Amino acid sequence: MIPNGAGTKKAAIYARCSTDESRQDVEVQLAELRRYAQAFGWRHDEVWEYDSGFKGEQPKLQAVLKRIKRKEFDALLVYSLDRFSRRAPSKVNRLLDELVERDGCRFISRLEGIDSDNELTWNVVRPLFAYFANVFSRNLSVKIKLGIKTQRDKGTYRGGRPSKQLDVDRLRTIRLSHPAVGWRTLTKVYNDGLPDKQQVSFTLLRRVYQKLSFNGQHATCPN
Repeated sequence: MIPNGAGTKKAAIYARCSTDESRQDVEVQLAELRRYAQAFGWRHDEVWEYDSGFKGEQPKLQAVLKRIKRKEFDALLVYSLDRFSRRAPSKVNRLLDELVERDGCRFISRLEGIDSDNELTWNVVRPLFAYFANVFSRNLSVKIKLGIKTQRDKGTYRGGRPSKQLDVDRLRTIRLSHPAVGWRTLTKVYNDGLPDKQQVSFTLLRRVYQKLSFNGQHATCPN
């Protein structure tokens, strides 16, 4: 949660990407929403998480909604409606109606131009995009299940998502040249200069790292 700005109104900025999406996408969302809030002179708090908008619990979004109920924010800004949620349209629309009508919070989705202060975008455009976001997720789920079934029929399915390969020699070299850095810094250095598809999460790096031994000793890393 990062407070910024000075103005009289305060907005909550919420960004999300799924666990299988590039985490750089979150920064793209935040950058655009920051510009919007700053253009209106709004103070703002930034919240982001990596969770499914279709099946995930989105705990950080839930925390923001609780703060909205306590009247801590005047507006909720999201990059697009599918970043807010991809659940059933009836659930999404009900949640947004409660947010605006019960809690008195303005809702803005930048990509689609949805604004609860604009009757047309709120009553016509919003339901359509809530529907499209849900359909996309359902179709994606069907495609994944069909892909798994095809692999099972061929006897090639091994379960789970394909894991990224971590270059142990690269990690070992970086660790020895950066002996005092924490997990996230170590991950940042490891990923520097690599294509998105070869970059790894700090969780994967830490898991592999802890199994390694450097200089004959069990690998440890400062927090």
